[in-house]
Amino acid sequence: MTDELLAERTRQGNGTAFAALVDRHGDAVYRIAANLCPTAAEAEQAVHKTFLSAWRDASYRPRNASFRAWLYRIAVKEAAGQRQAFPQHGIPTEVFLPRFGADGDIEPSAGEWPHPDSPRLEQLELTGLLRRALGGMDESSRVAFVLCDLAQLPPGEAASILDASPETIRQRVHRARLMLRGFLDRLWGT
Repeated sequence: MTDELLAERTRQGNGTAFAALVDRHGDAVYRIAANLCPTAAEAEQAVHKTFLSAWRDASYRPRNASFRAWLYRIAVKEAAGQRQAFPQHGIPTEVFLPRFGADGDIEPSAGEWPHPDSPRLEQLELTGLLRRALGGMDESSRVAFVLCDLAQLPPGEAASILDASPETIRQRVHRARLMLRGFLDRLWGT
């Protein structure tokens, strides 16, 4: 059964159809919230609020809107609300944007990235460090990165969620990737 058919049944008050949508999209909504909220508890709260809003407002979803895009838009909004309620003072990741040489190429990194099986990599709490890096990113780059790279949405769908053009989304994702690369370059260089 398609999302749209389940969403129509949900609009009519069918709890079983809504449960199927929650089951289908729960992991992705959590992934979005977990990477946009400062803590796991706040991510859980954002997920709960997302699905509560989706159930309560099911009859207001525009019929021509993709259910997934509509739901993920709610998730981004709820996660942003959690961030505003509990502001974090992360690392300003703009300092990690690469430097460019006179020829326009990115200057080489100072460090050497370890092999994925390296014991050095195991010693680092990489997830926590990356979460801090994401936390210091500007909101538009972070949200675009989370939707495209972590929730694995195509730029066109992320654009519809964020009311931006696909090109703008691609630029924001690229900027986020450059900041994360710079962050890791500095991490490996120390």
